[in-house]
Amino acid sequence: LLIVVVVIGILAAIVIVAYNGITESARATSVADAFRKVEKSMTLYVTAEGYANWPAESSLGSGNPTLPAMIANVPNFSNYLQSAPTVADIDANTWRYDNDGDVYNGCAVSYSGTNIYVNGFTDHTLALNVDEIIDDGDLSCGKMRLSGNDLIYSLSNDGAL
Repeated sequence: LLIVVVVIGILAAIVIVAYNGITESARATSVADAFRKVEKSMTLYVTAEGYANWPAESSLGSGNPTLPAMIANVPNFSNYLQSAPTVADIDANTWRYDNDGDVYNGCAVSYSGTNIYVNGFTDHTLALNVDEIIDDGDLSCGKMRLSGNDLIYSLSNDGAL
């Protein structure tokens, strides 16, 4: 009877560890998909509105506008993105748009500085898992970066659509 209890305990531990890994993978995939969804929505919006490049953030709201504010205040934007993502316990109001004309020169690639980012992102493990799905697994370089507590996703690497 003792051997049966020990074997059941070992099997239960294996299942719990596997379940936690699957849960973390699913969370990372949902965040990565949310970034891609926002990028597609932005691309559709700027194409339909006739922009040649990503619009400056000042034309879409005040400095680094939140996605909910853009949905509510930018004409026609809600046709392409109806709501800010609510995934992996990320508050919808922490998603922001950033394009103030700067350029990010990091590692081997320069990015236009046009980003969607989540402000106040503190789950480093989740950020790393998202980066591995989207980019190169290095949170200091590339399309996906972690800067302080901002999880940054570059919309393009040349400023053009």
